[in-house]
Amino acid sequence: MSVHINRLLLSERVLLLQGPMGNFFNRFSAWLKDHDIHCFKVNLNGGDQFFSRSFEYNFNFTGASSEFSAWIEDLLLTQDIDTVVCFGDCRQYHQIAKKVALKHQINFFAFEEGYIRPNYITFEQDGVNFFSNFLSHLKLKAKKHKHSQIEEISEVNNSYRSMVVSVMIYYLFMLIFSWKYPHYKHHRQMSIWAEVYYWIWSGVRRIKNYFVEDGRFNTFIQGHKKRYFVFALQVHNDFQIRTHSDLKCMKKYIEMVIRDFARHADSHHHLVLKHHPMDRGYRNYASYIRKLAKSQDVEGRIHYFCDIHLPTLLKNSLGFVTVNSTTGIQALYHHIPVKVLGYALYNLPKLTNQRPLAKFWRNPGKVDQVYFNYFREELINYSQLNGAFYGASPWMDHYDLSHIEVDVEMQPVNNPVSI
Repeated sequence: MSVHINRLLLSERVLLLQGPMGNFFNRFSAWLKDHDIHCFKVNLNGGDQFFSRSFEYNFNFTGASSEFSAWIEDLLLTQDIDTVVCFGDCRQYHQIAKKVALKHQINFFAFEEGYIRPNYITFEQDGVNFFSNFLSHLKLKAKKHKHSQIEEISEVNNSYRSMVVSVMIYYLFMLIFSWKYPHYKHHRQMSIWAEVYYWIWSGVRRIKNYFVEDGRFNTFIQGHKKRYFVFALQVHNDFQIRTHSDLKCMKKYIEMVIRDFARHADSHHHLVLKHHPMDRGYRNYASYIRKLAKSQDVEGRIHYFCDIHLPTLLKNSLGFVTVNSTTGIQALYHHIPVKVLGYALYNLPKLTNQRPLAKFWRNPGKVDQVYFNYFREELINYSQLNGAFYGASPWMDHYDLSHIEVDVEMQPVNNPVSI
């Protein structure tokens, strides 16, 4: 499990910024207290405040974002904080806090959704995703010729219902206390009312898809097994798109991929665009995709799904295209060749197809399964925790500190490294 927990447990006074919407940071702070670590909490809106009621030390920031740097610096120094922890390292407030923390040699850690799913969440020092230091670790590990083993894991039973309830409560209290936090800028760049509307609409679409998509998907698989590629769509305003990609726009990537497929793929092959379930209420690309398919003369060869069984979709495909979704790691696990269009920590010569997309359609290549297994084991032991934000957290009960080395170079990595 993540080596970074060892470093965290050397802390004495930890400041928590925004966590996942819900009670996860309450459970996490209780775990830290069990290890004799003092916990402090920063609240940026009413939702943060509601879910931080159990914290002994709460600090509410109600000023403008331009004032946050000076405010957080004063808080870190006056409270003698030695470690900062957040969920999602690209949020504006978290980037500011990280800059201030590193200035004063204060440790900075970030949680994120699991690189490996299900049953894992991510926890790293300094940054996650393409800001992760994992590639430096992997390069160092290769030089030492060491091989790690994955510990046995438990099912975490991550609950979609718990997540939805937590999100709705969070936005409700964010709205109720909006008068107290008038300058708060949400990382999704939307109003509270818009967020509530989209989440309700997401629920409606999920119910509709439950009754409509399964039959259509099963029919598709029966007729197109090993005759199609998959393009995984991502949340339109996720930092993976906004920060770790060139085009910065999911619609632009959809257009680029469909055009390239139409020009270069075998005429007998098809393309499935898989909508991200967390973007279900925010975006529906059906009409946009139909127009592109028609304009590129590939009608009947372009297919669009959302709530379908992902492993079945992957295992029956010829190849997987993504901007930088961690679903790419899942595709590799199922021996499916992957082409990355953005910046991803797994976009390595021994793992993913390094040729232009135009050539990927005709020759996706094969996955080096031996190297992938090595990569996956190292990634889990370096950055993954057996747990869920809306389920169980076995790592809190079973984390074993006795056998994990703390010798990882923590130099930031901003570009892919060849291993």
